[in-house]
Amino acid sequence: MSLKHRLLAAAYHPLRIGNILHHQVSGQSSGRLRVLLYHGISPQEEEHFAAQLRWLSRSWRFINLPQFTAMLAGKENVTEDSLLLTFDDGFTSNRRIVENVLNPMKIQALFFVISNFVDLSEKGEWRSFVTQNIFPGMKSKDVPAHWQNMTWDDLSYLLETGHSIGGHTTNHARLSQVASTELVAEIIGGADVLEKRLGVEVDHFAYTFGDLHSFSPAALEVARSRFKYVYTGLRGDNARGVNSWAIRRDAMAATNSFSLMGALLEGGADRLYANSRAEYDSWSRLVCPT
Repeated sequence: MSLKHRLLAAAYHPLRIGNILHHQVSGQSSGRLRVLLYHGISPQEEEHFAAQLRWLSRSWRFINLPQFTAMLAGKENVTEDSLLLTFDDGFTSNRRIVENVLNPMKIQALFFVISNFVDLSEKGEWRSFVTQNIFPGMKSKDVPAHWQNMTWDDLSYLLETGHSIGGHTTNHARLSQVASTELVAEIIGGADVLEKRLGVEVDHFAYTFGDLHSFSPAALEVARSRFKYVYTGLRGDNARGVNSWAIRRDAMAATNSFSLMGALLEGGADRLYANSRAEYDSWSRLVCPT
């Protein structure tokens, strides 16, 4: 664990106590609304991941996608601290996690899928895709087996068991580096393929890599022309004043300690993303005037 993460973990209890006291003094009756972001989870991490969810369930309520969108729109009150669980990229470990952990715990998640990644079927293609698109520069021999792509049958199983599918581009391109003439194909084309193959509406989109510099106002404008909901990789609470095209998410790893996860959800790192959130919101006002 890095020094920054050790300090955050150590701050968990003071942060939690401070938030409880602030809640009591301010008289706020509403809770918080945050979104967890995971990627692939190895078989060796599965037990700890399940323990993370059990620990979180002691203080937070896991909600499904319809509940989340209703809360975001103000149609349902956020009366308690609530979490939406999401996964990016479409790794095969997601199917295993659904079967072994999420379904038994009755937790429904949102999976953001790269359309050309899930479409791979030839042996070894997925390793090349990972090293060229998802983790550029990684050597093929270093790509773990649980990063293989889910299949269309896997995605159908996720839908059949109550989970949701969102768009995550066509090729996992860094959208800030994509020519404006190609943004529609990369952002919208992938979601259209998902809809056609799966027979469901794809209204949710998460841009790749998650940081502000991997997105752009032009990419946001294209995404907003197609999707009702756009998810970032910027940490923060979604309970008050967050638009549907600027959803905050908290990146987590299955190896994180409980204290580190708790500190992040108590907002321990939110200030580090304040400038990025403000700049992103300025894009939103430009391309999505109210």
